[in-house]
Amino acid sequence: MKVVEHPEAPLDVWLDEDGHRGAMEGTEGCRVRKAQASVALTSSGLEGFDWVLNPYKGCAHRCVYCYAPSVLGADRETWGCQVEARQNMPTLLSRELRRKERGVVGISSVTDPYQPAERTYQLTRYCLEPLLRHDWPVCILTKSDLVVRDLDLLEAFSEREVGFTVTTLDEHQRRLLEPGAPPVARRLAAMRLLSDADVPTYAFIGPIYPTASIHELRNLVRKVHAAGARYILVDRLNLKSGVWLSVTKALSGDHALMTTARRRMFPPEGDEDFYGRAFREVEDEARALDLPTSRA
Repeated sequence: MKVVEHPEAPLDVWLDEDGHRGAMEGTEGCRVRKAQASVALTSSGLEGFDWVLNPYKGCAHRCVYCYAPSVLGADRETWGCQVEARQNMPTLLSRELRRKERGVVGISSVTDPYQPAERTYQLTRYCLEPLLRHDWPVCILTKSDLVVRDLDLLEAFSEREVGFTVTTLDEHQRRLLEPGAPPVARRLAAMRLLSDADVPTYAFIGPIYPTASIHELRNLVRKVHAAGARYILVDRLNLKSGVWLSVTKALSGDHALMTTARRRMFPPEGDEDFYGRAFREVEDEARALDLPTSRA
């Protein structure tokens, strides 16, 4: 995939190698525009991170449960339709690393650092280079196997970690709820490659889909264990503003999934607490594999 200047607007448009728009799954109608950032590293309120770094604003993975629009006050209807590539981020970062206190940098908190635009702009890679020169600890979280491209840099850090968000083994559900993200099988393969190269990895099973089966959750734990994850974080679907509406729209074409999701998110009195059981099942399976687990 390549990014080219669109002749009718000051935006970049994703095209395939033959010049057809919207050819990559999940990126239809999504555009990338060049932007400038005022700061690279921002103080983190997230446990385990001192700083966060977001080379992009917006994300073409278009996960319908994404919390970022709520955090940023962005329009959920247009979230995923436009991405800003903050082209001066590597330069800003190089300057800030010389004067800010060394700490763990989380990449990223409100975007995916390895979304499709990264193939062309390489902002995440260009940011890893000065971080490596100063040997700051980095922790990456992504849904993309593109992170493997930067294995040469990641291997050289004295402190580094890569997390993969893995939510389902059901491709039908993944296409509905994470339409622009790579299949989970590719994420697991990337996790295995990094783990084999002695880059520590973990799995973020979050959110657990309200449509997931207990059998699938146990199998997902076994899969991330086989891929080399050192621990698991697990989370439920959190209904930030607009999230449930986005989920219902995504599931509207599958009556069975929609019915299951609604019943589990808004259970009638006396019904089982789905997420309570789901967490227990994940934790029990992980314990059997001696895989540490915590709730996000």
